[in-house]
Amino acid sequence: MANLLGRSIVRSGSMRADQSEEFGIFLAHDELRESQGEMIVDGIAVLGAGGFLLASAPTGIGKTAAALAAALDASRKSLEPKVVMFLTGRQSQHRIVVDTVRRINENLDESNKIRLVDLIGQQGMCINEIKHEHRALFSRLCADKRGSRTCRPWLADSELIRPRILQDPLHVDELVSMCERRDDELPNGICPWKAARESASFADIVVCDYNHVFVEAVRDSSLSAMGLELGDMILVVDEAHNLPDRIRRGFERTITMKVIRDAITEIEEHKETKEEEGGTLDGEESDANDSELDRLRKTEAAMRRLMRGIPQWFAEIEGGLAGNIGEDQRVSMTDFIQRVSDILSEDVEKAVEPDALVRILQTIRVEIDHSDEEIEEETACMRLAILLQTCLQNRDSPAFALVHDKIGGEENRLTTHLLDPGVVSGDLLDMCSGAIMMSGTLTPPEMYRDILKIPLDRQSNSKEYTSHFLSERRPVLIAKDVTSRYQDRGEENTSRLRAHIHSILKQTPGHVAIFAPSYALLEQILIEDEDWIVKSRRMLQERPGASKEEMDRMVDNLHRLRREETPAILAGVLGGKLAEGVDYPGNILDAVICIGLPLPPPSSRQDALMSYYEELYGKQRAWRYASSQPAVNRLLQGMGRPIRKAADRALVVLLEKRLLQRGYKFCLPEGMHMVESVDSGRTERHAERFFRNNPDPAKHIE
Repeated sequence: MANLLGRSIVRSGSMRADQSEEFGIFLAHDELRESQGEMIVDGIAVLGAGGFLLASAPTGIGKTAAALAAALDASRKSLEPKVVMFLTGRQSQHRIVVDTVRRINENLDESNKIRLVDLIGQQGMCINEIKHEHRALFSRLCADKRGSRTCRPWLADSELIRPRILQDPLHVDELVSMCERRDDELPNGICPWKAARESASFADIVVCDYNHVFVEAVRDSSLSAMGLELGDMILVVDEAHNLPDRIRRGFERTITMKVIRDAITEIEEHKETKEEEGGTLDGEESDANDSELDRLRKTEAAMRRLMRGIPQWFAEIEGGLAGNIGEDQRVSMTDFIQRVSDILSEDVEKAVEPDALVRILQTIRVEIDHSDEEIEEETACMRLAILLQTCLQNRDSPAFALVHDKIGGEENRLTTHLLDPGVVSGDLLDMCSGAIMMSGTLTPPEMYRDILKIPLDRQSNSKEYTSHFLSERRPVLIAKDVTSRYQDRGEENTSRLRAHIHSILKQTPGHVAIFAPSYALLEQILIEDEDWIVKSRRMLQERPGASKEEMDRMVDNLHRLRREETPAILAGVLGGKLAEGVDYPGNILDAVICIGLPLPPPSSRQDALMSYYEELYGKQRAWRYASSQPAVNRLLQGMGRPIRKAADRALVVLLEKRLLQRGYKFCLPEGMHMVESVDSGRTERHAERFFRNNPDPAKHIE
């Protein structure tokens, strides 16, 4: 059944798992919520045909269990059983998957039990002393130790523990702990990362990051080590709304003159190392070393020519920034590569082609100063190589953009942008055996079908599922008198925003999360003048670039403050870590306030994206795909933070009148119980009534 907008209407309720054979045998629950059961049936049907299910499924319907039930059923029924690759960007989800599979196994006989391998990055699973180093340094040290065969855990035979890995699902922490143990057979332990990868081809489910499939460099090495191919896999992509941006970031590289200077320094360091090594070599090894030194000297000279020539090119194009709203400009990749080629060819005897420069830059190896707190994961040589390679390979593609701007109005910068993630995901999805792509904010799923280029010649189903607890226990209040629209900002609007926030803080007994579109607006409303905030509340504020560990500590502080009966304000930005990347268990948030709309600011990159989408989808869909829907989906992510389980209750307040306009209202999911508020007084009365009727947070047994 569908409404007039073509969206699926899914009834809520529950059903016994044994009422229908349609659900298969891989069930984690004795009773299924109706939406959950429908998602299982849809998943089995589409995966059985080698197709794709795009599921917008809110928190609480049990989408992880539904996706696993469908994927396992399709895998086992396939002529050649497939490996289910469960891809997620959140480590907390790894544990949920493992626990879900354990529950599934409780209902299966021995012959049908599910074998699972859980893995994260090398450093996160390392049991050697180098695990405490910075990521970039760790990567180099790990490669060196493996290459020189001095890492004893790496040399241990992973087959010795493979039966235990596959016997019962292990969370990655449990696997690491098991591999750390020393005994007579394994006196130095065994590398958990190696053991997990080498066990993957024997598993029914592999839990890992998106990168293992959607980033070329990781995919090529990782899948080969696992003994897997894309054609052997059914993909389950968790939080799939993040996938387009994750793919885009994989192609985003930035260079400045500092990067070029640092690259020259790295070449010099690498050359010195080779000169020192040359004194210990003879014969063919010495000749090979001498040849490499010649290439390095030639490369160094070429880089110094770039150092002199690129600033002149920057000076020529800087005029284009004058009067540009976003203070940036798109430049031609073809023109850039041509200028680089001209500079590299100025000295005929020492000329270097751009593609040859890329290959040499990729070979540069240097020691990394791990005392530098702002160290990049990639060397300067590698960053420059990737940017040049991206421009060389895609100079004629409208799906890529090269953007020039100035950092702080002074330092020139070039950045590559992938406009169309589908040029990557489309081919990869076509190679796999089907996929379930799911998220609470995969809204609308049809948009993600287009953006990710789901193969048109294979069956697909795009569907929004509704949750039975998105009504009275999670009402959504929309204020009609405030906005974050730039043209409407001012003291009067700020005063009204603060009045709404103050009314919620007065009536909410526990913690309140407040998310704004930017750190600047957050500071302006909350921090610049704190006199209006209820003084009894503790302020916990997200800082730009904060680590996951800092975020976890904030959540721990929320639980501590609840025990101390001290209410807090959790302040962050929409699209930031607190609003998307952090779970808040135990109904720890009583209310969430979202200020405004996090629309992308004007920029040449955004203009390029709009133009590209207009060519593909027309003006109306281009605006929705590039601007309004991503903004609303970031809003939905923030709104969903307080509600993690069916029993949770929270008040959601949206301080943005534009959400009542047709163009933005259409972007919101159906089934949302919304109440309009004309002023802060109405907001306060609504909050008072909600917490009078729902005074206590849900009690969870952890």
